[in-house]
Amino acid sequence: MTALTGLVAWYKPETLAASYANGDPIDTWADSSGNGYDLTGTTTTRPLAAASAINGYMAADFDGTDDILSSASYSHSGQVVVSAVFNLDTLKNYNAIVNIDDSSTPVWPSSLLSNLIYSSGRFLCGIDLSGHKYLFQDSACSASTDYIATCGFNSSVGALASINGRYRVDSTLGTSPSTPTGTAYIHLGFAGIGGSYLNGKVTEVIIYTVADNSEVPWVEGYLADKYAITLADGHLFKNAAPENAPTTYNATGGATLASDARIERLK
Repeated sequence: MTALTGLVAWYKPETLAASYANGDPIDTWADSSGNGYDLTGTTTTRPLAAASAINGYMAADFDGTDDILSSASYSHSGQVVVSAVFNLDTLKNYNAIVNIDDSSTPVWPSSLLSNLIYSSGRFLCGIDLSGHKYLFQDSACSASTDYIATCGFNSSVGALASINGRYRVDSTLGTSPSTPTGTAYIHLGFAGIGGSYLNGKVTEVIIYTVADNSEVPWVEGYLADKYAITLADGHLFKNAAPENAPTTYNATGGATLASDARIERLK
């Protein structure tokens, strides 16, 4: 039994359900990683809590106009991977789900880390955006559909984009900077480009740094099992959940992994 390597932040629906009722504006989405990178919103730009939004779990519901949640700054070092569970209300261009950059106010292009955005009929994984490096995942997309998306890069294999466990990897992208270091901010719901406010719901986000992509299937397997999302053919957990994952879940977090601060998995 070993822990998920390099867990940076973990935003779970259980923490929302413990603090908010359906329709409440979300002031804070607490970070369950133990690192304290809570997401907060201002009075006029807070998403609303949506009960039973994705497989019975509460989600943050972004209105597509001005809603955003952001973390305080943190010192980042390492390859970054973002895995998120979400549902788009509309398929408008520049639906920004998660943006990690070096500005307290999202900017485009970012000079650090990554963006996960729906644009022009497909998902875009932005890597080292100051160098304008993008990787598209061309799987067909639909509104009002639950997705697991992973966006990341590392120096050994380059950029990775995954939708429901269908991978696209490009070894020519993501190797510069190979290990981004500096001040970073986590943003949900906006990426700094005009009109990129998210119109949709986000129920869980896991941000982690890895030396390679070996952790990714385990995270996706955990999320697929929890949210009843079917993974692509050939995925490690297409037909089975990670061996030590809980078999049941509930909105109050009565059944969770071994530690709220880590994803435990057995290889």
